[in-house]
Amino acid sequence: MINFATMRKQLLPLPDQFERPIKVLFTDVDDTLTWEGKLPVETFIALQQLKDAGVIVVPVTGASAGWCDCIVRTWPVNCVIGENGSFWMAQDASGLVTRHFRETFIAREQNIERLYQLGETLKHRFPDIGYTQDQPFRLTDIAFDIGQQVQIERSIAQAATQWLLEQEVSARLSSIHINAWIGSYSKADTAKTWLETTYPDLPLEQCIFIGDSPNDESMFEHFPVSVGVSNISRFVEQMEHTPNYITSKQGGYGFIELATTLLNYPSASPSALNTLIK
Repeated sequence: MINFATMRKQLLPLPDQFERPIKVLFTDVDDTLTWEGKLPVETFIALQQLKDAGVIVVPVTGASAGWCDCIVRTWPVNCVIGENGSFWMAQDASGLVTRHFRETFIAREQNIERLYQLGETLKHRFPDIGYTQDQPFRLTDIAFDIGQQVQIERSIAQAATQWLLEQEVSARLSSIHINAWIGSYSKADTAKTWLETTYPDLPLEQCIFIGDSPNDESMFEHFPVSVGVSNISRFVEQMEHTPNYITSKQGGYGFIELATTLLNYPSASPSALNTLIK
């Protein structure tokens, strides 16, 4: 395995304030907003405070479509990008949730059939690895549990991920799952597509991303301002693309640190943000 330690930029502590006001906050969910499988109440309060301050919050996650539908309807967020960039869901002022997929319905049906065939082969080759409990609620990918309900040795999870890549599908390893999908999209690609569609005049420098694992590398690569919660430390030597900053606390408690920093900056009001919308 390549060790990127000598190539990696130094991760800096969070500043008291960023140089420019942040208008859009993209965030991973598992082990970034959550910690030890739970969403701390303080983290949910921070999400609400950010929304009240006019900061657009967009979870970007490998989580299932079913989970994303729940998030966009019940959390103080503006949009959710799910299944590693397969789609985004947004809720309008009337409560209507719209879904925007990166692949056609026919392509999705063909892709998921092939993925399940590969999934059965993977489970035979790696008998300790099984599907996640939310697999029935996924529309476009397959996910394997390596750290949520069970604990799989990292080396075995890495070998399974590599096997999937050798089958010419996209695959990413996070702190809790292996996700596999067919398509050229990524978390970052869909985040940028959503941004160009919704806020076409907003520069990337006024967006920020926070995450926790190698599954977030595309976001760390493509967004010039990024943060890792402190639990990312155990992965950074395996990563080619790392965040600019790191929090002192883990998971959702690290997210609260970032929220506090953002709230220290005089944020644009919601009405000012609305002028950016087409």
